[in-house]
Amino acid sequence: MNRSLAGDRTLSPSAAARASRQGGRWLLIAAIALSCGCATYSERVAEVRKEAGQGKYPVALDKINRVMGVRSAKDLPKSWKGDQPLTVLERSVLLQAMGEYELSLRDMSGAETELELLDLKTDTPGQIGKYVYSDSSQDYEASPTERLALNALNTANYLAVGNLSGAAVEARRFTNMRDYLDSIGLEAHGNFGAYLAGFTFERLGEGDRALRYYEEALEGGRLDSLAEPVSRLAASNPYRGPRLEELLAGSTYRAAGTAGPPTEILVVFPYGRVPHKVPKRIPIGAAVGLAGTWVTGNPAILERSLFKVVVYPELEPSRSRANKATLKIDGDSIPVELVSDLGAEITREYDEIKARILGAALTRMIARAAVAEGARVAGSQAAGGAGAVVGVLAAFAAEGSLVALDKPDTRSWTLLPCRVAIARTTVSPGKHDVSVRVPGVSETRSVTVDVPAGGFAVVVVTVPR
Repeated sequence: MNRSLAGDRTLSPSAAARASRQGGRWLLIAAIALSCGCATYSERVAEVRKEAGQGKYPVALDKINRVMGVRSAKDLPKSWKGDQPLTVLERSVLLQAMGEYELSLRDMSGAETELELLDLKTDTPGQIGKYVYSDSSQDYEASPTERLALNALNTANYLAVGNLSGAAVEARRFTNMRDYLDSIGLEAHGNFGAYLAGFTFERLGEGDRALRYYEEALEGGRLDSLAEPVSRLAASNPYRGPRLEELLAGSTYRAAGTAGPPTEILVVFPYGRVPHKVPKRIPIGAAVGLAGTWVTGNPAILERSLFKVVVYPELEPSRSRANKATLKIDGDSIPVELVSDLGAEITREYDEIKARILGAALTRMIARAAVAEGARVAGSQAAGGAGAVVGVLAAFAAEGSLVALDKPDTRSWTLLPCRVAIARTTVSPGKHDVSVRVPGVSETRSVTVDVPAGGFAVVVVTVPR
């Protein structure tokens, strides 16, 4: 029986060859697009994290300088656009870990003036979409926790070099940022920043202001290292807050009415690394369920999509092995207290906007699918009976190209310490041997400090491992 030409769906040899050639070109275009996407920020600094994780801070420093495009740690970037403020912050942590406090504070101060702040409350889905998918040509937007931690870590730098006036300026910047965040309804806890600000103003003789900061530092719970200074300051300064009252009620210390501040050593331990962002793929259905009402556009168009996954920036644990620290001064063990858990704060902030992040990712995916559908329709109109094949291949190629070029923004402060602990004790005037051990990474630091009568020494031991 002869087949009807109108009902015959078999391509002629010439049409099939033509479709094969056209389809091959589309698949080649898609393959090239899928293979040439630029490396994400987390990928570019992966070797830096690896070297830092092994305690090879000079090697990590050299690698981050290469990422920044500078010759040495003495150089600042010529341009502060894109992610340069962030790479400078990464370097500042390495410099602090190496005891290069002057260079570290220079880097932190420089980056601070260039950073944008990510508004977790009022940003629309469109703005969140720009945050999720902006590349290195866009300015980095720091989270509230990162922004407060910057001022707190820089206060530690100033104290480490004995610059009280610089520490006071940095403490005021910390206060200004904290107050601004409060004014727009953003929650960020700066307990260790408040502790260091209190110490700074206590040493400057501003006892009432110091007590106000110590009240804030106690927000995360009781800190035994503050019992003595709070009791001493409360004897001659009027400010009281509920946390200070509670600390005073449970303290056995009684101020002796001595003139002048005590001779003491303060040790600050920023250690570990906060979770960092990596690209993650999840099925479309799961993403729609998590995004909820933050999706704009018609998800039904995704039914034709070959790429039935959503790519977005997800937080990944840093797997830090530095999870505690021990301290000895002149051979005697000194209690160490956890003051801030920055890793938990970073995770809380991310969870707050995760639905909007997925909504933005799905919205962009819907836009890609619409482009692919247009390519399919255009291709299906090709002559010679090969239109359907060409249309499908054109849709796959168009969508694949857009997926490859639409990498999520995985920038974050990857070397930001996960936790900050503090130890504080009074000592006799003179030289003292300070020894810090971080058991999880078998790292030991030792330093000798000379503390004048009524003076202080601040030792900062940063272990981004």
